[in-house]
Amino acid sequence: MQERYLGDSHDFLKYALLRHLNASLGVRLGINWYLTKPEVVDRPGNNDGEKRHHLKGGIWHTTDPDLLQGLRGFEDQAARSLANIAAWGLLPPDTAYFADEVSAIDRSGWHRRSLDALASTDLVFLDPDNGFEVQSMTRRTAPKYALFSEAQQHLAAGRVVVAIQFARQCDPVVRAHLIRSELEGRCGSIARLPVVRGRVAPNILFFTLAPPSGSNAISEALEAFASKCGKADLIA
Repeated sequence: MQERYLGDSHDFLKYALLRHLNASLGVRLGINWYLTKPEVVDRPGNNDGEKRHHLKGGIWHTTDPDLLQGLRGFEDQAARSLANIAAWGLLPPDTAYFADEVSAIDRSGWHRRSLDALASTDLVFLDPDNGFEVQSMTRRTAPKYALFSEAQQHLAAGRVVVAIQFARQCDPVVRAHLIRSELEGRCGSIARLPVVRGRVAPNILFFTLAPPSGSNAISEALEAFASKCGKADLIA
């Protein structure tokens, strides 16, 4: 993720889902920001994330009015700092954060630090710029992606994992099934949980991995979120 986009419409859906899961399941959240700097990973002039449709209210307001109000502070570009997520209480006060910039040189060391930093949490949210790894990524662009192995290792440590995937220039449903199939091949049937689809431009997908003991409760919580959020639905 990049700080310059903080508080955009995709962030509204991310935080609304996390707040809902926290309230529904009583889990302690851990956020792995996958922080990147645009001058390092992006082409000049890239401005993909500057979408703030939620500020118009309407259908967005009914999902989480308190969150909507809190995110208005990010209309000021000078306020777009990760520190303000905690300072403004946008996520629960016991949320743990890992905000080291993703390393293109020592990715494994960066990931080990994330495991340590989020060791006391119950649910880890992976927030890369684009989503899961692709064959076309380069050394420069690799920090924009989460590796499947990174999600697997958080899961192996006993945590629920929620990870994002942007669906640009593709059929979001097809993309969801392809990635979930990859996750299922790596993690087994625990990857069969419904995918939350955020209907924004571009669509954003949320994949969930959970230990078998918690899968029913997680599934019910995801269904409840899709029912109350007019900008989200489920891909079964």
